[in-house]
Amino acid sequence: MKAFELNDLPEQMYCGKLTEKQLVEKICRFVIHNYPVFGLHKYDEDFRQDVILMFIEKSHRILHHFNPDFGDFFTFLYCYICTIINTLIKKRLLQTMRDKINIEECILELDQKEEKYHRIDFNTFELPKAPFAPPKIPAAELQKTFKELSLKHKDKKIIALALKSSYYLTDEQILRICSISGIKKEYFYKLIQNCKESLDTKSDRRERAEERRNFAYYHHKRYKILAENLEDEVLPRNMEIRKEKYTHMEKKHRQNWKRLNDAFEKGHIYLRPTNRTIASLMGICERQVNYYINCAKKELNKDKPD
Repeated sequence: MKAFELNDLPEQMYCGKLTEKQLVEKICRFVIHNYPVFGLHKYDEDFRQDVILMFIEKSHRILHHFNPDFGDFFTFLYCYICTIINTLIKKRLLQTMRDKINIEECILELDQKEEKYHRIDFNTFELPKAPFAPPKIPAAELQKTFKELSLKHKDKKIIALALKSSYYLTDEQILRICSISGIKKEYFYKLIQNCKESLDTKSDRRERAEERRNFAYYHHKRYKILAENLEDEVLPRNMEIRKEKYTHMEKKHRQNWKRLNDAFEKGHIYLRPTNRTIASLMGICERQVNYYINCAKKELNKDKPD
């Protein structure tokens, strides 16, 4: 393809003889076959490929900026390729400078660490001690102790409800529950610890749900801003397509964010031990724990004003 043939390409795209993709392919082919014209013979193959890739990335914008009243298309393309070349050269220089600074800082930091290391007197160090870990009491022993307490029906109901909410209890609430039920504080803490240990898998699942909710909220806001600022960045020819894409993505992330928020608000992702875990610690059947919880719900609904 000759330069005069290149000048006719934009007109062919506006007339519908060429699609935008076909136009970009023809331009890339022209640049690859005639790279000395743009001064690319001074650079290696990797650099020439980077120029073509950057042109393809920005082609949807620059092709619509061409105005035939200011000159022919070849001159416009030549100036833009030169701009891409200068941009890539600056990026490479900046990266080289960053790498050099990082290497110098690492060498300096290494020298400082070596100097501090040689000044350490290991004879003054204490021998390492094993970290303290409180002894774990098996569930069977806790169950036996609980039976020996001979608690009343009301106290058992309080303990069952407290263990169900064990992950969220504060020290003040624990002390109050102990004073109401008459259970020893040390023993109650051990019951709570056993309940919390059963929630490790659920805790990981809740953290992942929080990350998904935050991710959805961020992208919901991001696509909303992109859609609002679209008129300032894109010509009318591509505006409708990109606006539709941004609106679709914003709606998708907004729905995910609301769905996860509802799950948190309704308690579906709360960390609660199972009724079976509570029953095994208290030495009662699972159905009895469920009965205590249902009784508490009924009493709560009675206290609510109509």
